Amino acid sequence: MKDGFSIINTALKGFMIVLLCICLWPGVSNASSGAQLVDIEKLKELFVTQLEGSIQWDDAEVEISSLKVLPKKIWVPEGDVTFEFSQQSLRGRIGRISQMVSILVDGKPVRKARVCAYLEVFKDVLSAPAGLVRGQVISSSDLSYVRMPLSKLRGRFFDSPEQVVGLAAKRSIRPGKIIFANDVAKPMVVKRGSRVLIVASSPCLRITVPGIVEQKGAEGDFVRVRNLDSKKVIIARVKDENTVLVRF
Repeated sequence: MKDGFSIINTALKGFMIVLLCICLWPGVSNASSGAQLVDIEKLKELFVTQLEGSIQWDDAEVEISSLKVLPKKIWVPEGDVTFEFSQQSLRGRIGRISQMVSILVDGKPVRKARVCAYLEVFKDVLSAPAGLVRGQVISSSDLSYVRMPLSKLRGRFFDSPEQVVGLAAKRSIRPGKIIFANDVAKPMVVKRGSRVLIVASSPCLRITVPGIVEQKGAEGDFVRVRNLDSKKVIIARVKDENTVLVRF
């Protein structure tokens, strides 16, 4: 009887070993269920293509790093695998970016994954290599380009000399500093106490009288001006440092 139990016990042990080997053999359980691994590299390539197409800056250099897909391995049923990205807009975005993607097999969604990356955009922006003093009117010789990562820039910058030449520094700008929109403004052409000629005109009539400006202003600004003949204060538009215009 003991020999019979020994034979049965040995047979059971052998069966368990075989069953264990089948379960642990790589790919056996997935192959038997007709599953396949998603091509993660292909998914990454599609995501990179989408990112590059979202860049809105001309002549920019794009750098994509820390690219990964979560989960790292994705099993789906056998069939034709395609990907469908979420409708979340990536246009103009920089820094850390992630997007959900649906994985479809034969046109039917079966799994979801998340693709993550860090997107940096480098661009040539204008700086003041020698610095600027407050009130200085900017010329093209005051400017130079420096290549910068856009994620490090806080504020609206300039990438064309035409955007900034003729403007004046609102404050002193250190040598080499990037020029931002809040650093510059139209130059003041009249100041409080400036004597000007007030020109009032209509299609049929033109009148000129002397005046004194009561507030500073740039070309095109509306300022208060005192008429020296009538002593009245009027609102006039600055034409240049010698003339303000009113209509009647």
